[in-house]
Amino acid sequence: MMKRETVTKIAMVSLFWGALWGIAEATLGYLAHLISVIPGIAGFIMFPIGFYFMTRAYKAVGKTGVLFSTAAVAASIKLVDLFLPGLSPIKTINPALSILMEALVVMVVFKLLDGSRVEAGRFRFREALAASAGWRLGFLFYSSLMFVFAVSAEFIEMGLVHILRFMLLESVINALIIVGYLKMEKFLKWERWSFAEVRPVIAGSVFTAAILLKFALV
Repeated sequence: MMKRETVTKIAMVSLFWGALWGIAEATLGYLAHLISVIPGIAGFIMFPIGFYFMTRAYKAVGKTGVLFSTAAVAASIKLVDLFLPGLSPIKTINPALSILMEALVVMVVFKLLDGSRVEAGRFRFREALAASAGWRLGFLFYSSLMFVFAVSAEFIEMGLVHILRFMLLESVINALIIVGYLKMEKFLKWERWSFAEVRPVIAGSVFTAAILLKFALV
């Protein structure tokens, strides 16, 4: 059983980095979807951003469970849209579910790796590709079930080209971005700012700001 201090630390780190992830989803994700010049730009950048916040949380705590709890905070911020008028529930639930899928697959990848390798930033392209393609495969399976049971056909009806871009091109771009910024982080020694100790007032303030920002962007 974990000590109370450890549980509190995991909770605060998860709340802090998960809220920052939620803010990134609300701002960068919103802007990326508005930019129509580059098709799929949101798919190119949003998973690497989420991976960054999960990795920062992991480096602060050193336990893979913090990956999912951080994602759960980000997903809960995304689900705020369910309480806003005029928004499709499925368009809110799907991104939140994607965030949780991302965390589950990254947890598996981290479990299969030596923890010290992850903390040292020695995360190879094939591992980043496995993480990116893994959660996308899970989302494709989920979308196929939604299509079969006539719940939502939106993703499948976008066509084969869209699905192939989602599974192949976006996975490769994600992996390149992830490996690139992990090498940059190691080179610039950004790990010094690990935020391993996050005060409750700071974590709570960032989470509150994320919720308010969601309402402001409607």
